[in-house]
Amino acid sequence: MKKALLILTLLSGSLATYAQDKPEPLVDRGLISELLSTIAIVIVVYLISSFIVRIIQQNFEYRLKSKIVDKQTSEGVVSQLMQPEKSSSRMRIVLQWFCTLLGVGIGFALMAATEPLGLHSLAIMAFSVAAGLGAYYFFGKKENI
Repeated sequence: MKKALLILTLLSGSLATYAQDKPEPLVDRGLISELLSTIAIVIVVYLISSFIVRIIQQNFEYRLKSKIVDKQTSEGVVSQLMQPEKSSSRMRIVLQWFCTLLGVGIGFALMAATEPLGLHSLAIMAFSVAAGLGAYYFFGKKENI
């Protein structure tokens, strides 16, 4: 829920940066309706995909644990395998979000520089996000955070 609130806050902040030389920048109802529909779609896709991933993860964990019990493995191996996994460190999560949002910001800057908006804008954003996630992969691998 905190992530959704943070995303909504950042998106509402982007509306304020949309204000250019117009006396009433937020009157553009088309932009607001497009923004709200995009936010709704992203939130619904995120909720559905996280639900599916969680179910698959729990199913695999259950199957693994039941196979370990069926094989009657030694107590030391079972206790070692059943230990809760270490969650990702906060630094790794912060690095991932930083790289991703930096890629999104660069994508928006490139989109603004290459007006008018069109299909190429979507390609620019896709490559920028991919570059941000690639940077996260290489920095995370190099730093071993």
